[in-house]
Amino acid sequence: MKVKLLGAAQEVGRSGILLTLEDGKKVLLDYGVSLEGEEPQFPLPVKPRELSLVALSHAHLDHSGALPLLYVSSSPPLLTTPLTLSLSDLLIRDFLKLSKYYIPYEYSEVKNMMENSLLRGYSETYDLGGVSVTLLDAGHIPGSAMISIDTGSYTVVYTGDYALHDTCLLRMGDKSALSRADLVITESTYAEFDHPPRDWVEREFIETVTEIVEDGGTVLIPSFAVGRAQEILCVLAKYNFPHKVYIDGMARAANDLILEDSHMLRDPGLFEKAVSMVSKVRDWDDRKKAVEEPSVIVSPAGMLHGGPSEYYMEKIMEKEKNAVIFVSFAIPETPARQVLETGIFASPTKKGMVKARIEWFDFSAHCGRSELVESIKISKNSAKFLLVHGEAEAEKTLAKHVEEYGRTALVPGLGEEVEVEL
Repeated sequence: MKVKLLGAAQEVGRSGILLTLEDGKKVLLDYGVSLEGEEPQFPLPVKPRELSLVALSHAHLDHSGALPLLYVSSSPPLLTTPLTLSLSDLLIRDFLKLSKYYIPYEYSEVKNMMENSLLRGYSETYDLGGVSVTLLDAGHIPGSAMISIDTGSYTVVYTGDYALHDTCLLRMGDKSALSRADLVITESTYAEFDHPPRDWVEREFIETVTEIVEDGGTVLIPSFAVGRAQEILCVLAKYNFPHKVYIDGMARAANDLILEDSHMLRDPGLFEKAVSMVSKVRDWDDRKKAVEEPSVIVSPAGMLHGGPSEYYMEKIMEKEKNAVIFVSFAIPETPARQVLETGIFASPTKKGMVKARIEWFDFSAHCGRSELVESIKISKNSAKFLLVHGEAEAEKTLAKHVEEYGRTALVPGLGEEVEVEL
């Protein structure tokens, strides 16, 4: 079979992996955008009419944001979970609405994408003319899936973004497919280090937030609307956080969609409790009220680039009793990264030193180094690993681990097509 990287080649973002199976079928795994830099970057082009199937691992824009491009002049079938489809629709429409740059598709293409979807739950299989395609829980965000493709001659598993640790929100990813795969196409985002134990992170986070609010401060938690915002709400609910919590922006709509499919979560009851204990920010009067009282505000955008969190940051940054707490990786060249590295916040309307307390907690929903190594150890001795979705050094590090355990590592460049013998 052949594998061509249209994106996510020695970089994080704009995932797009084109498989050409032994019988000539072409399967596209994800098709996302990169939001690093000043304007969105799209993956390399593909001919939609030649695609037998598009399979989407999860809703985040770096995996889904370019999908509507495939539906401008064609209608390839799109396989994903119901929750991933609804969350992708939410994120892509918001991307179109808020983007300051030209996006080469419109709402009509998003609608066409939705209409050509094939929905499957976890462990459910789609028959692609004798090829079995199965979605398995990836443990990354609600609805996220690993994609297993069984041709009868060999099995390919695409991990997408995945995690092999439990969180408040989700169960760890399903490892079963990794042990059966002849080829594992794996993310390598955090191949260079491990994440701290989740229980420790949660306790430190709760102690910090409680201390600030009880001292009269306001805590801003800039957060991705899908996945991280819900995780933070669940952590607050788990520890029965007794103070006011606000939720703003697109995270409100994401909560509603996830509630409809809460059976996909680790503890649906905990998530329902988390949603019930927060106050929705519905208008500017609510926003002004939230920043004037001791409280926690969970709000997109996670990188402080646009969204309500930009407004909140402008309001809280000059008082030492307040805090901004980051709970996601800070993407380079974003306001969040600048705050963490320099203590300076800059928006279109304000720039200055942040006097509020600045903290960062590692709530990653990706595998760390040990979990990636575990994936190698449970694989077949003959398995091959094709590495994607990591910076060059991370992919190089993971390739060394793969080879240490006697497996073959493949690290293609952007646009490179490799032939893999299985």
